This record gives sequence, C-alpha cells and structure tokens, in this order.
Amino acid sequence: MIKAIQKHGAKGIIMGIGRILRCHPFVRGGFDPVPDYFTVRRNKNPEGENKHV
Repeated sequence: MIKAIQKHGAKGIIMGIGRILRCHPFVRGGFDPVPDYFTVRRNKNPEGENKHV
C-alpha cells in the first residue's frame, strides 16, 4: 500500500485498500506489483510481457 500511495498519491489509498482486500485464501496469489496507471483491479501482466506475440 505504501508503494501505491507513493506512486499515485491519494488515489493510492484506494488502490492499496483494494490490494489488501484481495489478500485472502479465495483469490489466486502471485506477484502483483503496483502498475504505472491507476486501477483497483489486479495487474494481469505483472512482468510487462506481451502475451499476444
């Protein structure tokens, strides 16, 4: 949440809360870095790879 706030300011609080709420046994885990754009959804492509190549 701290990285989201540092990167997105006040919007980062909302993003951080969403990220914390996804932290439970019924959500698939994995690496979920803070994206460069604001979104409350999970980063589907965390490595920046283009899967449509």
